[in-house]
Amino acid sequence: MTTKQQNKLAMYLAVKAVLDSNNSVWQSLSAFADGYADFTSHVTQIQTLELSQVTDSTGIAQDKKQSKAAMATAAQQISAAVHAYAVKTKNNTLANETDFTVSDLTGDRDAEAIKDCQNIHDLANTNLASLGSYGVTAAKLTALQAAIDGFKAIVSKPRDNIVAGATVTQALSDEFDAADETLSEILDGLMVQFEDANAKFVSDYNNARIIVDRSASHASPNPPTPATTTAKPAVPTGLTTKP
Repeated sequence: MTTKQQNKLAMYLAVKAVLDSNNSVWQSLSAFADGYADFTSHVTQIQTLELSQVTDSTGIAQDKKQSKAAMATAAQQISAAVHAYAVKTKNNTLANETDFTVSDLTGDRDAEAIKDCQNIHDLANTNLASLGSYGVTAAKLTALQAAIDGFKAIVSKPRDNIVAGATVTQALSDEFDAADETLSEILDGLMVQFEDANAKFVSDYNNARIIVDRSASHASPNPPTPATTTAKPAVPTGLTTKP
């Protein structure tokens, strides 16, 4: 929510407070009551959207880091075994394709890390029958694939949040427009019905309708500068001044 929207929401809540405390004044005017119901529904929706808009990506970043490390560790353990097998059997191509450290994989871009780990998994799976004595099992490959798939799912979350955030931003804008329309086109106009018998209610409503910029600095005013006076110099005791 922008600062402008926050200021406007504060105004909405102030207006709602005035209307709620003067319910007995306007409730018999059905058109006003309908406008109030419409206005408050938009305010409630704005508050709901505001909560959904506040997304803390810190947790996602931490989950992503941990998931990538887990994937890289599982992949490197298998790649080391496959690499040892490749060296033993003089398979230089396989040896080169499985020569990774954990740092290599965690330092890769996400897409590259996923691709390298998937390749390690697939190469190990192709040679699984020969890797039993090197500690590679079908269960370990299943665990590695689960780690790769888990990391893939987390990688997509930030983009999902961006898309969801854009949708919420547009919905917020629509709700503010609708609330403004109800206030300016219905409630403001109907307030004249109460001017004669309920002047204070009208005055309170109009004051509440003022949008206050809460982001502006409210520095304390400078203390007043004391008035300056010109005092005559003191005369030492026992001395007199010349006329």
